Amino acid sequence: MTGSTSYQTPREQYRVRFTVQGSKFISTLAPAVSEDAARAVIETASGEFPDATHHAYAYRIGSGGDIIERSSDDREPSGTAGPPMLQVMQGKNLSDAVVVATRYFGGIKLGVGGLKRAYRDCARQAISAANLILKEPFIKYRLKTSYEDYGAVTRLLESVEGKLVSVSYSERVTLEVTMPLRQAEYFTASFESTTRGRGAIQLIQCN
Repeated sequence: MTGSTSYQTPREQYRVRFTVQGSKFISTLAPAVSEDAARAVIETASGEFPDATHHAYAYRIGSGGDIIERSSDDREPSGTAGPPMLQVMQGKNLSDAVVVATRYFGGIKLGVGGLKRAYRDCARQAISAANLILKEPFIKYRLKTSYEDYGAVTRLLESVEGKLVSVSYSERVTLEVTMPLRQAEYFTASFESTTRGRGAIQLIQCN
């Protein structure tokens, strides 16, 4: 199973611009639920500003033990662009997101410390401008229960912030349900006691 850690993610794409000692920075923050989606944002930003000096980036996908983290300095001195942005994302508990920092060199070298501060600001300012939403891993089950237990099972589902995806009726009631992953252990134990061992539960998806 994936980790049960909740995190923040941007609702949509956001962009901020600022200048540091003549260098112009354009920071693009966007949601990305896969590495392909993150790369698409990076390529789009690079295509929008083809004459820029650098397109550094950082992204985080997923949560818990399965999290993916990548960064690139894009020809800036090693460790001065992508990693500082990634550190800001980590500190803000931001994931399923990518930050692309586009820089137009202004003729004045910023130095290692200045570059790190500027690229951290690329991430910080974009995140500050964004509308962030809380996201957490969920789990999906297929349940089989008797008609007698059906009402108690739906009440149990409501108590764990679960949602009913589908229901079908035959000799027994079959439900497909989702809920926050953090509720899974409690729900499975409670389902067993609620149905007095007569119900069946099958894991369908966890992410």
